[in-house]
Amino acid sequence: MPRRSLCILLAGVLSLTACERPQAPDAAEPAGPGAGQVTESRVLAEADSGDNWLVNGGRFSGEHFSPQSRISEENIGELGLAWATDIPSPIGLSAEPLVIDGVVYLTGIRSVVYALDASNGALLWQFDPQVRLDMGFGNSLWSRWNRGVAVWEGRVYVGTGDCRLVAIDAAGGAPLWEAPVCDPMEGMGPGITGAPRVGGGRVYMGYAGSDTAVRGSLAAFDAATGEELWRFWTVPGDPANGFESDALEMASRTWAGGWAQAGGGVVWDGIRYDPVTGLVIFGTASTVPLNVAMRGAGDALFTNSVIAVDAATGVYRWHYQTVPEDAWDYDATMPKIVTDITFQGSPRRVVLEAPKNGFLYVLDANTGRLLSADPIATVTWASGIDIETGRPVVNPEAQYFADASGAPVRVWPNVWGSHNWQPMSYSPVTGLVYIPVADMPSTYRGGDLMGMGVDIEAMGYGPDEDVPPDAGRLLAWDPVAREIRWRVDHPIPYNGGVLSTAGNLVFQGTATGEFRAYAADTGERLWSVETGSSIQAAPVSYRAGDEQYVLVAIGRAGGIASSAESRTAAPHARGPARVLAFKPGGDAAMPVPTPRVPVPEPPARLGTAAQVAAGGALWSAYGCTGCHGAHAIGMGSRALGGGLPDLRYMPGSAHEDWDPVVLEGSRAAAGMPGFAAAGMSVDDSRTLQAYVVDRAWAAYEGAVAQ
Repeated sequence: MPRRSLCILLAGVLSLTACERPQAPDAAEPAGPGAGQVTESRVLAEADSGDNWLVNGGRFSGEHFSPQSRISEENIGELGLAWATDIPSPIGLSAEPLVIDGVVYLTGIRSVVYALDASNGALLWQFDPQVRLDMGFGNSLWSRWNRGVAVWEGRVYVGTGDCRLVAIDAAGGAPLWEAPVCDPMEGMGPGITGAPRVGGGRVYMGYAGSDTAVRGSLAAFDAATGEELWRFWTVPGDPANGFESDALEMASRTWAGGWAQAGGGVVWDGIRYDPVTGLVIFGTASTVPLNVAMRGAGDALFTNSVIAVDAATGVYRWHYQTVPEDAWDYDATMPKIVTDITFQGSPRRVVLEAPKNGFLYVLDANTGRLLSADPIATVTWASGIDIETGRPVVNPEAQYFADASGAPVRVWPNVWGSHNWQPMSYSPVTGLVYIPVADMPSTYRGGDLMGMGVDIEAMGYGPDEDVPPDAGRLLAWDPVAREIRWRVDHPIPYNGGVLSTAGNLVFQGTATGEFRAYAADTGERLWSVETGSSIQAAPVSYRAGDEQYVLVAIGRAGGIASSAESRTAAPHARGPARVLAFKPGGDAAMPVPTPRVPVPEPPARLGTAAQVAAGGALWSAYGCTGCHGAHAIGMGSRALGGGLPDLRYMPGSAHEDWDPVVLEGSRAAAGMPGFAAAGMSVDDSRTLQAYVVDRAWAAYEGAVAQ
């Protein structure tokens, strides 16, 4: 087993209670037999009503815009909490809820689906797909968060961390069918983290795993039966086995050796069905190794690309590659908007894309032609985008792989990107795109982190560095004038997705736990409420009776939180996962945040200072950062119930079981593999333990930022 494997050191699994499934809220009466009746004609007919939130993004366009105006800048001061429902998801909620005919559908940890009454938050039903955690190194990681469901003709669809697409009866939560989407044993394990998309009677699903040596694809399934209808592979496989399409044969000429030997190009989000063009437009991730000196020169198509295929057949139509020959992990899988604007005096169907790389792209949705590309954050990897060729002008100083000395290079944006999975919004009323932006660097140097050929400072700034007070931003961008209209600064880089409304409002949650409303045209803050939990998911809106509601799922969530929680949640905003619904005149009391648990006194220190330093190197080499945080700064608690525990919180008694868990895999079923098979020695294991104990003491004594 290669060293690049994910080090899923589940400290909570050192406790027998770590993987117990949490109790669900009390159930109410089940939904009626007509539940979940979403069709293409209905989505199109209701596009301008905003009564429901039928599909991801609110409409097929993905604008995250509500035509409802009952809540407006005139009465926003009357907005109050209508109801709150706790969800047993110890890593928070990243799902964008759907709201259909009075029922809220969303997901939590391990792809568990919840249906709530939209008028009061009562649980109608829940479905647990019983995700396995022991099928691959990556499978355990991808199972820890999920960004939501799709609903179509009475069925609810969810993708699972062990590579299944499951259809559920929308009325009662009974399973109907399941279909394989990926092979959880491929490479070091893919898994599904994103929400399915629907349209044309089909369900479209991708998966995560570019960092775990998985070959990417997007598959379409019959929404009624689960039959796989087509699959578009995003990067070429071994030419000796033939190419699945002419497009892949063309792409093979851009790879060193002719194919993606370590996979890549996964479609972990950013899927958009567009009935206007008849296309499915989606984005792809990078590949490994990132180090071009190891991977070999070449554009490596179709990684880091926006791709369009025929929605009915999966046949290639066009692509645009945002980062040819990527060396910085700048995925293009961020949520896309496909809408109509007037560009340079002419009406255009366009794709609005803000990938990780710091630019906002406007592409022609019919052809993929680049119309504009502008920086929306600090960018040092490239000086700009050549509008004629569509290619970036790469700064040689950012090419760490070209320096044989292995000197560190600080590059903007950060490896997590200037924009990640948190959805942006476009308002047809103001003509502005509202983008959650992070302005933070990463330091790159040649190394052996998970086989990427590079060591990366995942926290952007080191744990002892001050983060600038404007590292996070909400940006209002005019895609026609190509300029910033207004911006709001946040002290923590990664904040929530965005909702804009016809009431001239923009809603966003923050990493400091505030849910806010701004004037959509000026950016003036009009309203806010403290929730006690970081908010990363996007709000949605719907109507129940004569009332407009704004709904948001809260709680620190997503892959960034597991690797660099301090960049997604303030210390005082690490409360529980909840769904909050607001309406004018709402008078429910905000639930009291859960008190923060301090780091317990650690066991006696182990090893010498040199061994502790060596343990830090092993922490990176075995990929422990992915689950338990850069510099072992984890999620701030033991996070039982299937979470990703912070190893600094381990009680002394748990350390007695260190070797059986870390080396022998005694908790493999809970997602913690044994690393003896990956080449870890007893000495390596003890060195890692010495490092963890040292980090626990640093936190206990207050020497490390929490």
